[in-house]
Amino acid sequence: MDLQRKPSASFAPLAAACFTAITLCGATSRAGDDKSTPTLDTTAAATLSAWSWEAEADASGIARSSFVDGGKVGKVETLDLQFQGIGSYKIREGTLLRFGLELDRHQFGIPEGAAIPDKLQAFHLTVGGDFQLGQAWLVRYDIQPGFFGETTLRGRNFSFPMILGVSYFVSADLQLVAGVSYNPDRKYPVLPGIGFRWQMSSNWVVDAILPTPRIEYSLSKSLTLYVGADLRGDTFRMDDNYGTLHGNPKLNNAVVDYTEIRVGAGATWKINNNLTLEVETGCVLVDEFDFDRAEERFRSVQTPPYGGISLKAAF
Repeated sequence: MDLQRKPSASFAPLAAACFTAITLCGATSRAGDDKSTPTLDTTAAATLSAWSWEAEADASGIARSSFVDGGKVGKVETLDLQFQGIGSYKIREGTLLRFGLELDRHQFGIPEGAAIPDKLQAFHLTVGGDFQLGQAWLVRYDIQPGFFGETTLRGRNFSFPMILGVSYFVSADLQLVAGVSYNPDRKYPVLPGIGFRWQMSSNWVVDAILPTPRIEYSLSKSLTLYVGADLRGDTFRMDDNYGTLHGNPKLNNAVVDYTEIRVGAGATWKINNNLTLEVETGCVLVDEFDFDRAEERFRSVQTPPYGGISLKAAF
């Protein structure tokens, strides 16, 4: 059976794409300090600087696993690198303007001649805002214009994903979130999503918000353990001659949805009020490249381990 041909339906692209629909809602609901209970009281915030900054650097690797490629199996390994920096400016009570940039790179070790990209990368800006509506509603809107492709800075790789997220505070311990995302190049251009965050007790939190749903247990004010999932991926456009170079011309300029679905456990260490270190390990349930319009799909047929580390800063 030739598994290179895309089946009529694939769960992974839909699941991975759905996480973008409420990523911003999750960020909004986590407006507090490192997923501590958020507050809508802006009295204390009014005494702080109008500017705030946050940055995150993330590196992770997936061990070699067997991929189905044209009926043949080859070993593929992955290195994911990400940097994000965001600045926020408070223009008035309850309104923040946001701007920043994000760099992403997926580097793949692939067998010679395999029709799998050796890299996918993105560079995009973030422009948007946070808006407080009354005492229980928070809204975030972001547009992310940038380049998503095999070769980053190329006109045909330009896209402008947009995300709208809403968070409703039922109480100090329970927040509900919902959102919708739009990406003109994605297999499903418009996608909705929902989630919630529940502080069960002083130590336990159920954080059912994509892309990193998890259950957390706080050992102390500075150390938290968790188990959960991590849904990663984006949509990219290949180069003009990508398909020709890989023996499949219909992949020239093709759009690919790249998806990773991970499950694992980790620890978060709050070093001080500004820095947080996180380490995580687990296994990858889904790792695939879906060229939907070209009707080609390449996926891992194993469940390889992964490990990652990230450093977050907020000022």
